[in-house]
Amino acid sequence: MAAISRKRTVSEMVESFRKGMTEEDIADLWDDETGRVVQGIYKGLLTCVEDELYLQEFLPFGSLYRLAGQHGVVRRTSNIPIDKVMQEHILLRDVFWEYKRAQPSREHDFVVEKRICQCFNSLMQATVQAYQTKEPTMDALRPLRDEVTGIFGDNYFMTRLEEELKRAERYLRNLTVVIFRMKYDFAEGSQEENEMMRAVARVLRRSSRASDILGRMSQAEFAMMLPETPYAEAEKAGERLKNLLLEYLVGMGSDYAGVGISLGIAAYPEHGDEAEVLMEETAQSILRAEAGES
Repeated sequence: MAAISRKRTVSEMVESFRKGMTEEDIADLWDDETGRVVQGIYKGLLTCVEDELYLQEFLPFGSLYRLAGQHGVVRRTSNIPIDKVMQEHILLRDVFWEYKRAQPSREHDFVVEKRICQCFNSLMQATVQAYQTKEPTMDALRPLRDEVTGIFGDNYFMTRLEEELKRAERYLRNLTVVIFRMKYDFAEGSQEENEMMRAVARVLRRSSRASDILGRMSQAEFAMMLPETPYAEAEKAGERLKNLLLEYLVGMGSDYAGVGISLGIAAYPEHGDEAEVLMEETAQSILRAEAGES
């Protein structure tokens, strides 16, 4: 039997979703934007079946969580009752499981089922949050976050770095910053670049400690701040994360097999006690590594 087309599968599920609505709901809830949202969610669910790490896109500040939250804000500002939106989510879930039950290979995988149930719970949580907030968006910290990946941007990261440096100095602690500079040929702002950036954020979030701080510093650079971590340990962690990132990207398909990553590392107190100085050292360490220096 020929492999089922992912594109056709998503289109069929979106059509089934729409057919499952009452005429009144179609008049109130359905438009092209809703179609785009539903299509994005179904594509994400199918990806999450195959990729455990993709669950993070459904957790707070992941791309699918934000999509559901933004959709909830639109529903709220359009004065759609929340019980109607909950029915919409129930229909979304029912259509997805109906599709899964119809698959030729139907081995029951409780781990996958649990993961997908968590996805649906998160989507509902995003909607409830959107209805509870009085703000025009669901995330008060949105200006501080990178729009593509959901992790913090450079302004927040630099502010926290200054704070953590003061704390490290006060309590005589170590502090290290690791930079991951991505090297690729994708066009800026393209779907391929955005998917890659979200993938990098997923791996770094999954592999970091609760005390670590992540940030997207520029179009092609991510930073990880490691409190109470000396340089040697951070160097090992950086190499381990680099390998995890490259392995994950290769698993995403041939388009991402050629992506490269350069590491930059700087530590307090060895390389300075100011945020800008440490970040400059990370840049210099990348240049030295690329030039073949030890």
